[in-house]
Order: sequence, then structure tokens, then C-alpha cells
Amino acid sequence: MEIIEVSQTDLATIEGNRHRTFRAIATPLISEVILDDIQQNQRQRVIVICNTVSQAQGLFRDLDALNFEDKLKITLLHSRFLPEHRAQKEADIKAVFSEQWQADSYCHILIATQVIEAGLNITCEIMHTELCPMNSLLQRAGRCARFKGEKGEVCVYWSIQINPENGELGDRDFAEEPTEQKKSFLPYERELCELTWQVLEAHTQSEQVNQQVNFNLEQAWINRVHIAADSLQAERRKNDSAEFERKFNDAIFTGDRSVADDLIRHVDNRNVFVWNEPTFIDFDDNQQINPKKLLAFSVPLTTLLKVWREVQNLEYQIDWIFKRIESPKGKAAETYNLPICITVRSQNDLVYSWQILVNPRYVYYDEKIGLLIGVNVEGNNFISPNKPPKQAVSEYQYQMDTYVGHLGCMWKCWQESFSTISLKNGTWVKTKYGSVRHELLNTGGRFIQQKILTQLTITQAEELFEYLVLLAIFTHDLGKLQIKWQAVMRGWQAIAHSSFKGKPPKSHLLAHTDYNPEDEEQKQALKAYEAKHKRPNHAVESAFLAQYILQQSLFPLLQNEFNADNQQIFGVMYTVILAAGRHHSAWAKGWEIKEIRKVGDIQLHPEAQNAIAFSWRSMTRWLSKTLPLPTEAPNLNQSCYPIRELDLKRFSLNQMEYLQLYWLVVRALRLCDQRSVQL
Repeated sequence: MEIIEVSQTDLATIEGNRHRTFRAIATPLISEVILDDIQQNQRQRVIVICNTVSQAQGLFRDLDALNFEDKLKITLLHSRFLPEHRAQKEADIKAVFSEQWQADSYCHILIATQVIEAGLNITCEIMHTELCPMNSLLQRAGRCARFKGEKGEVCVYWSIQINPENGELGDRDFAEEPTEQKKSFLPYERELCELTWQVLEAHTQSEQVNQQVNFNLEQAWINRVHIAADSLQAERRKNDSAEFERKFNDAIFTGDRSVADDLIRHVDNRNVFVWNEPTFIDFDDNQQINPKKLLAFSVPLTTLLKVWREVQNLEYQIDWIFKRIESPKGKAAETYNLPICITVRSQNDLVYSWQILVNPRYVYYDEKIGLLIGVNVEGNNFISPNKPPKQAVSEYQYQMDTYVGHLGCMWKCWQESFSTISLKNGTWVKTKYGSVRHELLNTGGRFIQQKILTQLTITQAEELFEYLVLLAIFTHDLGKLQIKWQAVMRGWQAIAHSSFKGKPPKSHLLAHTDYNPEDEEQKQALKAYEAKHKRPNHAVESAFLAQYILQQSLFPLLQNEFNADNQQIFGVMYTVILAAGRHHSAWAKGWEIKEIRKVGDIQLHPEAQNAIAFSWRSMTRWLSKTLPLPTEAPNLNQSCYPIRELDLKRFSLNQMEYLQLYWLVVRALRLCDQRSVQL
């Protein structure tokens, strides 16, 4: 990487003689302050930035109430607008706050949140902004006196105060009402904001307060605030290393989403949906919905918690305020079932809900103010609209696939590129897929050679990686060879054949059935069928049975040919077991002892051994001839397998290289699985 220094002459050219000043103001920003400044200085373009949506909404209503003479054109922009309304607002803003704008008889005011910190090439004469960390503040300030020759002022306020008539709205995003003694800095860290304020206060009290704040001074401010803050964070991480390791383990190895967000960036928001049809308002728990097709609003958890507490403090009881949207669990997880709604009955329920349905009686939306939620909000029949059409990767219905045929198609996707005709937005187009082998073989081989079996040549390592992918494909659907799985799926396929022009099941062992999810009649027919014939799980069952296959096909190779030690043998074999068990859900945990009796023994179909043997012969003939395969084809030699405990979360931090190998193997497995339906 080459570091390029910018000369002072170049900086002066870049800054283009613009003049931007900063001032820290301890008194709260109120709507009257904005109006007084406009009138005293004949402002034409003003930008106001709040840290929360609710403050922006409250200030918008305050300022709108002062617009007696209709001389102000006020626009509100934040993240709780529908995409079409936000896009129109941004287009209007870009026109009015542009470099080439022609003055008119109005003063144009933009009240916004952080959404304007990047991506909008706009400018203004004065910016009123709430205190935020220095890096964000300078991003905001870049929208004041942005272009050559312009002059602008950036006024930074310790707090924003909404007038009493709109105070409840302005405080909506705070779990507790902020006070001067207990200032909330949401969504930012208090330390960063306080360090920023110290720098700005010192500048405001200096003789340089009316001078241009240039790039060099901005860089000095960034260093003073964020180097100090980074040092504090580094020290905090050092002191909290044990807690970090616990969260890392919980997120990566056990799939605890409640800590995963903390490890990346703490944005404590929830996706909110609204329905208004009478049949949905008071629907029972376990009602199915499809949030993937609907637009969601991202709302802070603090906002929802405040609404929840308001509901608890009501002197009367309402039917419900929130419902948790969650994916089906247990046996329903591997069916076509949609997510279901469960009433939120406690604050803890709400905290651990990620997609939430809100009672439409307490939701208001319009294109001026955006989304409002609260017990005192009068609903206006708003519903969550459908997502706009987008270029789909492919549109296809599920088609009947035999067990042997499905594995063969997946292995072909690994080996070969192919072209197919597929639907994209209702139009048939030709699509070309490269071979998954070409995408991942070299990466997988190099990883094995460098991180796990360092004694191998790159050719040997690539051959081993390809063999692991073959074994993952070969074992991932073994659970579908159960008698009960075949019985249920063949029953549905018979209905698909007789009622929906599907293929006849004949005597084939199936991997997939015919099903068109866009056909409402089929959807209802499948729902009725599965109400009587629950589809058995198969993924964890596949992982369990894979142990027997790998003991015959992988263990001898690793031990005898590649001289792997016990830890390496276990780690490599476990990557394939994990890929088979988690090919539907990345957080499948296996079976605990208490679950064994409930699951029952695995009874294999009488034709299972023939299907396994045929698949092995057809797939392995394409492997490298230098790879020593077992002399006898691996198979499941029992008709019944009593199950026992199976742990799919055994990797830990000191086995990270095997988890990474699993990611490569399961990536290959999923790509082959997805593409095979296109053949």
C-alpha cells in the first residue's frame, strides 16, 4: 500500500476558498431559535440534524406550527419512510440544496437524521446539529458550505428540546425521558460525544472561533477525540477479553444471535411490520405470514420498549400490541411452512424478538411525518406494502427429483459449467453458471495445505478437498432414505400428480417433490396434507448416518494415506458431518440425551442400500485416479439405526481452522444444491 501525502497547496485548491465555522452552543436547540436565525439573517437554505427519528419528527411539527405566513418549505427526512417517499424526498432535496440552485421567495429547511451524512451532494448556509461523535459531526458539516466560494456556519447543540405539545413525540425513541442532568446520546456512545464537546467548547472560547476550520484542523480534532476513544476501547477490550471470548463462542459456535450483533456493531433495532385487514388484526397465535414479501421499518428497541411500558401502565387492557414473527421450529422447520406470529407477553419476549408485528390500531403513517407507533397514536389504516419487484436470480417451482438423480445433478454442478433457461421477472432468459469446482477447489486445497495438513502437496490437498465436497453431497440427504420420510413425500407427490399435473412417483426414492409456491390452490392443498402427515426431519438424521459412511470412506484415507493424527482426523471428518447436519439451518445443534426417545430410531427404506451404492459408483468414477478410495463402497448395512446423542456444536476457538474448512465445504454443498434444480 502506498501512502500519498497531499500538499498544502493541493489542500487549498480542494477546499476552494470556502469558509466554514463551528460553534458549540450549550442552550438547547428549539424551533424558535431556528426561526429567529432565519429572520435575522435572511436565510434561504437551512439544514437541521437530530440524532433520533422521534426528535426530528417533533422538531418538524414544532417548526411547522410556526410557519404562519407559509414562507418556510420544510422537508423531513429519516429512515422511517417508505422507499418511494424517501426517494422522492431525496430527489427534491438534491435539487433545492444543490450548487446550481436558483433562489426563490422561500426559505427551504431540511430536518433530518444521520441519513444525510453520506450520499447526498447538498449544501446550506447554516447547519444546526445535535452533538454527536467528531467523525460523524464532520460528515454532517460536509453538507454546509460544501462548494467553492461558499460561507457557512455549523452550530452544534448539547441537546434538542421539543415544545410541550409535541414533547411526547420527540421523546418516543428514548427508553427514559432525557433531562439536562441525564442527557441521552442515543445512538452514540457517551464518551465519544463528551470528548467531542470538550474540543468544540475549547474552539468556541478561542480567538479562532470565527476563522475557517480547514482540513488540518479537522484532522487534529479527529485525532484528539478518536485516538483517545480508541485507546479507551482497546483497554476495555483487554479487560473484557473473557467476556468477548464467551460472546464469540456463543455467536459462532452455538448461533446465539442475541450476542452476534454486539460483536460487529451494536445497532439495537428491530424489523417492524403492520397489517390492517380485519382477519389479521386479532388473529390467533401460530397464524402464518410471509414477511419476506413485505417492506419492514427498522425501529430502535428503546422505542418499542417505551410503547410496551405505556401499555402496561394503561388503566384498561388492550388485546395485543406486539407479536413476534418467528420461523417454524422442530419438524416444521424443514417444510414449506411460513413464519408464524406469537403474542409478545413480556418485556423479555420483546427484547429477544427480531421481527415484530405491530397492532395497526396504534400505528400512523404519512409521507410528511413517516411512521409513528404508540398507545396514544390514532391508527390511519396503514399496512406494510409489498416489496417492489426486483431482478430475481431465478424463479422456479420445485420439481420431483429422485434421490439418485438429485445427487448426480449436484455432482455435475460441482464439476461442470452449464447453461439453462430460467425465469427472471416473468421473462425466460438464458443463464450460465460456472462450475463450483472452478470457484472453490484451489481455495479449499490451499487452506488444507496451509492450515491443517501441511505435509500435503497442493495437488493432494485439492484432491482431498474435492473428496470432502463429494462426501458432503453424498451424505447430506441420507435422512431422506427413512421409511417415514419417503412415505410422507410420496404421498404428497401422488396428490401433485393427480391434482396439479406433477410427475408420477412410481417406485422411485424421492429427494424432492413437485410444488409451485405461487399456486394458491397447491399451497392450501399442501398445508392440509401436512396437517395430517407431518414431514419428518432429515438434516440431523443425515449427519448421524454420515458418521457410519465416513468411518468407512474417510477415516482410513486420513490415517493411512495422509498420516493425520487423531485431532486432525476428527476435525476433518466433523466438517462433513456438520455440513450434512446444517445444510438447512446453520444453527442446528444435533440431539441431546433428553431428545433421543422423542426422535426414535432411524428406519431405512428397503431400497436405501441400492440407492447409496449406485450413487457412490456414479459419483466416484469422476474423481482423480491417484486418490486411494476404499476397496469396498461405503454403505449403511443395517435397516434400523438406534439413535444416540449427536453434538453439532463441538468446535471451539482452538479448532477455528476446522470451522473455516466447514464453511468452505458447506458453501460448495449449498451452491451445488441450489444450482442442481436449474439442470
